[in-house]
Amino acid sequence: MLYAKSTRKEAPNWEAVKLDETTPVYNLSNHTIMRLFELKEQQRLSTAKSFMKKIEDFKEVSRRSDEEECLRKKQELEERLVPKRESQVDVERTIQRLQDEARQRFQQKEDQINQKLKEIKSIQEKELQENLKKKALELRVAEAKRRKGMSSSKLESLLQLLNESVTACQERDSFLQTVQTKLDRVTALKAQFQVVVNNVNHEDPLNSAIRSENIVKQVEDLVEVIRDDIAKNNAIVQEKNASSKRQQPQPPLSSSTVMPVISSAVKQEHRNDQHGRLDKKTCDGNGGQEDFDFVRREDLVMYSQLQTELRQYEANTAAFSGDLSLKTLRFELQKAVLHPVNEISDQSGQHLQDKLDRLRSLLQGNSVHVGSKMVRATEHPGGLEYCTNLLARRLVAQGEDQVNVNPKAAFPIAAIITELWLEFPVFGRLVLAHFYRQCPYLVPYYLPQQEGQSNEDYYKSLGYRYSGGKVEQQPTYLKRMSGVVRLYAAVLISLPRRNQPHPHGLEHAWRYLAALLNLSPRNDITAAILVEFLTVAGSAMSKEYGKQFQKMLHLICTEYFTMIRNVTPKGSGGGPVTRLEEFLHESIKKGGISPPAGQLSPRFW
Repeated sequence: MLYAKSTRKEAPNWEAVKLDETTPVYNLSNHTIMRLFELKEQQRLSTAKSFMKKIEDFKEVSRRSDEEECLRKKQELEERLVPKRESQVDVERTIQRLQDEARQRFQQKEDQINQKLKEIKSIQEKELQENLKKKALELRVAEAKRRKGMSSSKLESLLQLLNESVTACQERDSFLQTVQTKLDRVTALKAQFQVVVNNVNHEDPLNSAIRSENIVKQVEDLVEVIRDDIAKNNAIVQEKNASSKRQQPQPPLSSSTVMPVISSAVKQEHRNDQHGRLDKKTCDGNGGQEDFDFVRREDLVMYSQLQTELRQYEANTAAFSGDLSLKTLRFELQKAVLHPVNEISDQSGQHLQDKLDRLRSLLQGNSVHVGSKMVRATEHPGGLEYCTNLLARRLVAQGEDQVNVNPKAAFPIAAIITELWLEFPVFGRLVLAHFYRQCPYLVPYYLPQQEGQSNEDYYKSLGYRYSGGKVEQQPTYLKRMSGVVRLYAAVLISLPRRNQPHPHGLEHAWRYLAALLNLSPRNDITAAILVEFLTVAGSAMSKEYGKQFQKMLHLICTEYFTMIRNVTPKGSGGGPVTRLEEFLHESIKKGGISPPAGQLSPRFW
């Protein structure tokens, strides 16, 4: 079906129609042409209006410009034709000057007000800071008082517990001689505690509280050790009484007893049998009632206790040491210990203080820097114990590794050991145990070869090193042992800072020297350790013990040196013996022993 196309025309969109001059007129309708004419007319009118507007605007701008120019020229003409009078100029200058002065006075007043406000603000800030400091100080004083009170109560409890243990001690008179040094140490710490508690430091009141707590900690450790000794003694006595009736043992010669009588004691033994003690047969360690030829009984007990504690401590850290998942942590902790230990020197007081602070912070369980990392010993159970034992072992090993080469290095290392020993008593006992393990002659203990013990095992127990199945040369061994002895002696004479009691001071130097002289000397090693010990500690002991030490030194120069000569094989060269002889001659010539080279002054740090 077809549809017709629509013939309707739509109206054109004139907006969209685009015509140009080339469009033929015959193509347009009449209506379109008319519309185009209208559009052209509108455009013409619009253009004319715009042009007229521009003409009007131009005229207005010209008129204003002409008026301004005319006014300007008029003013210039008036100024040239009618000059100002001098009075007018003066008045203007005066007005200007007064205005400037007024502005200056206003600015000065404003500056003064600002300055005053700043001063008032500064005074208020200072008062506020002083009030805050005062309040903080009051809080610290209150905290220090509370902590001192707790320390005093704890100390009283510890002393009461110690008295009860001493009262319950069996065969008290003979046994207490073996722990007299420890009891004297407790008494000294108690006196030091009273001084520290009564001391008021207004700048840092917590300092005395911390020191009092440290002293109580040392007393606690000593009391625990003494009570353990008493418990072991009671067990031995009870077992002995239960098994058989035995004669009451004679008390061993203690360091306090040997001090005034050592000379006569050794002389008497020398007269009776100078060499007989070398072949003396002794009873076993459990029931022996006499001192052995190679160690005193009380020293053997102390040595055994320390080695047992060290083995137990190492067993407690075995899980941490053997855990493969903690290998990275162990490596970082090793660096935290070894880096400051290897850097210890007498370069300056600040340098030594930095090493002490780093090691103290590590043992306190705080985070410490290791390169760009932070590590903390308490991150895993056993980590702190691992670090404590590692630090004690490495510091003692410095005697072989560093002091052996540089004797003056003993004193800064000893200063670090003493300061850490004061704050961490457990660390101190580990250090002593490692000293005794590394060099048993420091007990003094001349280890005998056990039945069935191989020569290699025996020499290793004495501190010899083996390489390729061969034992090290004797001169090398003596030099290493001398380094360890020098470091130990440096610890004994090291002066703790802030007048704190020494945890292992000159009284132990006297005990050691007295015990050494009550044992028969051995070839080479006795002379080597004796000359090293006297070189370092002799001057301090002479000042402390005076005539008593001079008597001991006289005994060494005469009878004991003769005993050393008698045990030295002829033709052996006798290097250590020669050194000891030269040292004794020099001391006699000078009238005393000179202080050791490299010793730190009391104000070094």
